[in-house]
Amino acid sequence: MELVLRNLMEDIVIHRLGELLPKLDCCQCNQCRLDIASYALNRLPAKYVVTTQGELLSKLDTFSTQFEASVTTQITQASIQIKNSPRHKNID
Repeated sequence: MELVLRNLMEDIVIHRLGELLPKLDCCQCNQCRLDIASYALNRLPAKYVVTTQGELLSKLDTFSTQFEASVTTQITQASIQIKNSPRHKNID
C-alpha cells in the first residue's frame, strides 16, 4: 500500500461542513462551500499525518469533543462572513 501525506483537518472540515451547511442560513453553492471551508481551514491548525487510505478514517476518530467544537465554531463564523460577502452575485 502506498503511503500518503494528508491534512486531516481538510477532511474533517469538509465532512463537518456537509453536516452543518443545511442548518446554516447561507448559500450552499459550490463557490460558497469552498469559501467557507477555506476560511475555516485558514483559522484552524493543520493536522498532517502519513497514512494509507484504510487508516484515514480511524485517525479521524481520535479527536476530542473540544476539537470538534473548535471546528464547528470556525465553520459557523466562516458561514457568517461568506453570507455577508459572497463572491458571487445574489442568486434569486
